[in-house]
Amino acid sequence: MEMILPGLVIAIAALFRGVTGFGFALLAALGLSSLLPPQTATPIILLIDIAITLLILRDFDRSKVDWRACTILLVFGLIGAVVGPYVAVSLDNQTARIATNLAIVLAACVAMLHHPPKWMGRFIIGAVLAFVVGIMMSGFAVGGPLAAAWLLAGGTEDARVRNTLAIYFGAVDALGFATRAGAGMLPDGFPWLVTPLLIVAVLAYFPGEMIYRRLSSILWRRVCAISLVLIALIGITQTAFISL
Repeated sequence: MEMILPGLVIAIAALFRGVTGFGFALLAALGLSSLLPPQTATPIILLIDIAITLLILRDFDRSKVDWRACTILLVFGLIGAVVGPYVAVSLDNQTARIATNLAIVLAACVAMLHHPPKWMGRFIIGAVLAFVVGIMMSGFAVGGPLAAAWLLAGGTEDARVRNTLAIYFGAVDALGFATRAGAGMLPDGFPWLVTPLLIVAVLAYFPGEMIYRRLSSILWRRVCAISLVLIALIGITQTAFISL
């Protein structure tokens, strides 16, 4: 019974990523933040996000990756991925929940930008964002839309954004999870806790992908925009409530 609500959250988040190509960690973190301690929820989200990333990349095409941008994201993002778990574990649960929700709001707001300002596409901005997002993703399992905004501002074609982000997310998630596991930061009974949620996520992803393939580009953008507005509003509400 204790797994029903987390399972529902994971299913909705996986379905959402199937439709949009991003946002699993964003939505899962928002839902699980009130159900599980952050130090339990984050490694669950990281591992499931890795699995969904592999599903997205199962039809991998090298021509659909912006390799220059991907290299910048990986070099600086992986450094942040090692730092993130130690930042997160140093915080108490309430502070970690507030930090997570603030990161969710920031990420959701950035993701709603259809045309990020061009100055965001500079190398130095990308390096800093990749490092910060690496910390946020491995530490709190959120922040990916910030990297997406940098790609779009830098002129990466829409067709290449999905795979470029998938490679970056997968690498950061994997290193962040490995860092947690190696440092003994995984919760007790983690395999038994994550396995049913992983199965739910995989089953929920495929209907979302089917919906994505049937949507027009205009309708897809509207679905993404409306969903992210709702996510941002819920995140702001949760943050205000926790802070009281």
